[in-house]
This record gives sequence, structure tokens and C-alpha cells, in this order.
Amino acid sequence: MGIGDVETFPNVQADKAQALKVLEEAAEVFGACQNVVGCFRCDACDARSICSPRRSLLDECADVIQATCNLLAALGVDDFTHEMERCRLRNAERGRM
Repeated sequence: MGIGDVETFPNVQADKAQALKVLEEAAEVFGACQNVVGCFRCDACDARSICSPRRSLLDECADVIQATCNLLAALGVDDFTHEMERCRLRNAERGRM
């Protein structure tokens, strides 16, 4: 199962700032998640509408994915399939999947 495609930014650089962007966005995911605890399936959320705290969390998740993909692109990676398969296998070995 896939979640979607990510278009990376042009002219990204493999530098400390790009790596730190991933960390910054991950921290924002954590902050947004604190506002959603107990809200994942509240009455305000259904297949068509999403409550504001959950929307913020989803937006922050998108930002961390974007930042990570930008870092990968800056490193010259254009196909991450093999690494994701290795990750899937590690998670399966740990009983997570």
C-alpha cells in the first residue's frame, strides 16, 4: 500500500540546514499530535471532513515527509524503493507488521 507521490523542491542542498529541516518538521508533528490525542475519530471527523487539530497534524506530517524527500533528492536519491523494502523487512522482523 502506498500513500502518495512527493514532488521535491528544485535546487535542494545536502547540507546541515536541510537535515535540520527534517528535525524541525518532526518536532512540529509531535506538537500537533499533542492537540489530537483522543481526537483521532471524534464525531467531528468523518470521511469527508476533518477537524482542525487533526488537519494540522496531517499538514505537519506532510511537511516532515516533504523535508525528508527534499533531503533525499539533495543526496542524489531518485529511487528509494530498496531502502523502504529494507525498512519493511526490519519492521516485520520486529513484529510490527
